[in-house]
Amino acid sequence: MTRLLLALAGVILLAVTALALVWLAGQVLVGLGSFIVGTAGVLGRLLGYLLGTGLLAGLAYFLASAWRPTKGPRP
Repeated sequence: MTRLLLALAGVILLAVTALALVWLAGQVLVGLGSFIVGTAGVLGRLLGYLLGTGLLAGLAYFLASAWRPTKGPRP
């Protein structure tokens, strides 16, 4: 009878340990997923900022290089 109770306690302890490990793995994956989603959001906003800045800088460069002051009438 003692062997049966010890075997039952061992199976229950093993099941609880396995369940705790599965829960811990789930928590780690949730944290990793949140980190990846946050990083993707930050990088997406950075890409939009860089595209907008590049467009405006290119426009400013084009306008600055295209504008030439007049030197007055030629004789």
